[in-house]
This record gives sequence, structure tokens and C-alpha cells, in this order.
Amino acid sequence: CSSDLLGNVYHSLGDFRKAIDYYEKDLKIAKEIGNQAGEGGACGNLGNAYHSLSDFRRAIEYHEKDLKIAKESGDRAREAEAYGNLGIDYNSLGDFRKAIDYHEKHLKIAIAIGDRAGEGMAYGNLGNAYYSLGDLRKAIEYHEKDLKIAKEIGNRPGEGRAYANLGNAY
Repeated sequence: CSSDLLGNVYHSLGDFRKAIDYYEKDLKIAKEIGNQAGEGGACGNLGNAYHSLSDFRRAIEYHEKDLKIAKESGDRAREAEAYGNLGIDYNSLGDFRKAIDYHEKHLKIAIAIGDRAGEGMAYGNLGNAYYSLGDLRKAIEYHEKDLKIAKEIGNRPGEGRAYANLGNAY
């Protein structure tokens, strides 16, 4: 749908309010036509936009809707992504234990479905949560796993992110 594409453009430009307007249109259309996957995608995008506005509670509401739809439809990749987004939301709220729980669920599914990029992202997010808890050894362990995967799959931005996280932890 063009609404989600326009939302993505405005999100990329940092105009999160305008992105939300387009994502809401996308959600409305997806509901009207019974497109469950589109509805989940719109909820995920809305959650990300609200996260960008630091409205973490609202982000959680939309990411939970995305998760529910993903589970109902059996979309394991979307389910894993929703868990990861929820983990990031809770980390931002300072609930690091809950964040870790969600990131572990993301990791478990990513491994099960063979999503190496998702696996690396989950390791990186786990590293960030343990860093926030002050468990630097565990943070380093997870960031090293993220780095290893990023190198294996040729994810240069992911590799850079992992090096930056390792630098922070050391």
C-alpha cells in the first residue's frame, strides 16, 4: 500500500507525526480489506514511529498488537521481529529484565527459522540490555556473537554496530 511507503519515507526523514498519519491510513485500509498481514505490518510501523517519539507505552501497545496478529497468522518471522521491538521498548523504559525476556524469545525464533540477521540483532539487543544492567561480561559475550554473525553474513552496518557496542562495554 502506498500509505505505508509514504509513512516509511516520512519516518526516514524524521517526521514521525506525518509517518504516523500515513501508518494509521495503512492500518485502516488493511482492516477494511481484511489484510491481516498488512494490519500487523501497520501496527509494527506505528509502534516504531511512537518509539521514535519516545512514547514507549504507545509503542508497546502497537507492538503487542503486531505480536498478536503474527501469532494468530503463524508468521514466525514477524513474531520474532515483534518480540525484538518489544524488548527494545522495555529497554527504553528501563525494564531490562523484561527486555531480556523478549530478546530471548526473538533469539529463539530467529535460530529456529534460520534468520541469521535476526539472530545477530537479538544478540546485540541482549548485549545492550545486559550492559544497561551493568553486567559487562555478559554484554561483551552477546556483542561478540552479534559481531561474528555480522561478519559471516556480510552485514557491514551490523558489524559496525557490534564494534561500537563492544567499545562501549570495554
